[in-house]
Amino acid sequence: MIDLNKQKVGFRIREKRDQKGLTQAELSKICGISKNYFSAVENGRNSPSVEVLRKIAKALDVSLLFLLDDRIDDMESRVAAEVERLEKIFAKIPKEQLDIAEGLITQAARLRILLDDNWRDIMENGEYEKFSQSENQKPYDRKRPIVENYDNRDRTYHAIMKQLTDLIVKETVSGKSKLLGRTRQ
Repeated sequence: MIDLNKQKVGFRIREKRDQKGLTQAELSKICGISKNYFSAVENGRNSPSVEVLRKIAKALDVSLLFLLDDRIDDMESRVAAEVERLEKIFAKIPKEQLDIAEGLITQAARLRILLDDNWRDIMENGEYEKFSQSENQKPYDRKRPIVENYDNRDRTYHAIMKQLTDLIVKETVSGKSKLLGRTRQ
């Protein structure tokens, strides 16, 4: 048995089962567990073993982590949407550069999602916090570590975006350099 929030896990199982149009009996049969036990898991009355959760996750075509914590799948879907957006922007990268570009695009997408989440945290909780080394020391304002993380990730994101932009072939059209469909003089 693992320690988990049985109700949340059951809710995520039920939600995915409903999306797939399966009954409890159908899914329990696919997983090789009894309908009664499956019902107890889905209704948050039983804590399943990791092996049972793996079977359910496989049958529902989701990750085990999704069943335990859907935040990870949410982030991955946001990254996938950002990858798609960046692939459209950088569609003019030559085929021989695509292997390099794919890794850079994925990394840029992940950084963008982390930057967005960090920015929300900074806006909600501020850039500074009260801090002291001991109870005897008067607290002072210090920059929150997430702000430094944000700054470092932002620099890395900009460096990757520059690398991607540099992979795009510049065409010369009547003496003008053309990049991403925009004419530059």
